[in-house]
Amino acid sequence: MAQGKVVSKKRAEVVKTIVACRYPLVQEGLSKILEEDKAIKVVSGVSNLIDLIESCKQFDFDILLLGIELKGLNLTKILGLVKKNKNAKVILLIDRDYSENLLINAIRSGVRGYVLKDVDSSHLIKSVKAVFDGELWAERKLMGKVVDGYSYPTKKLEVKGQIYDLTETEIKIIKLVLTGMTNREVADELYISEKTVKFHLYKIFKKLTVKNRAGLILFGFRNGFVT
Repeated sequence: MAQGKVVSKKRAEVVKTIVACRYPLVQEGLSKILEEDKAIKVVSGVSNLIDLIESCKQFDFDILLLGIELKGLNLTKILGLVKKNKNAKVILLIDRDYSENLLINAIRSGVRGYVLKDVDSSHLIKSVKAVFDGELWAERKLMGKVVDGYSYPTKKLEVKGQIYDLTETEIKIIKLVLTGMTNREVADELYISEKTVKFHLYKIFKKLTVKNRAGLILFGFRNGFVT
């Protein structure tokens, strides 16, 4: 794991942290690990979205260690709450089979790093302190994609002899729309804004030569994407 340093600041006496994880036992374990370091204080440990929202409003905190599997999680809304606390930052806690594009979108939205669940305790503590000090905690190859936008290569989609140039994100959005998701639901699923979804759909409509969402769904039915 390598980091890109942004702005360093002198560490306060303690790094006030909220730990949010779907499973209470895991949440309690993470909290105990963090508090083994005298420079970190867990001000709240939660295992559901309601308690997380209340904790973000109630507590003054520096770091939110957030399990990505938290039921009902809307990362956009949580980031909005966190931003109200000027100095607070978010670190995602993820599984090994994470989605790279999910992380890229999350970092572009304001997440300051991520930690795999199978790291050792010293690595977890180090990540919290580093992000508090102003660093981005992510692999260099991922940060390169965040900066350069190389995570969305064009793909050739061939449908009945017709070739369409679509990005990975556009293909994902098409699939989600064809399952019946609204723009808001698609945005939540991909951790992007609803405005970004609408922009992608505009480009998709042009590429597939359909006029609107209904035309896209009809395109899906006619070409075997949905039954």
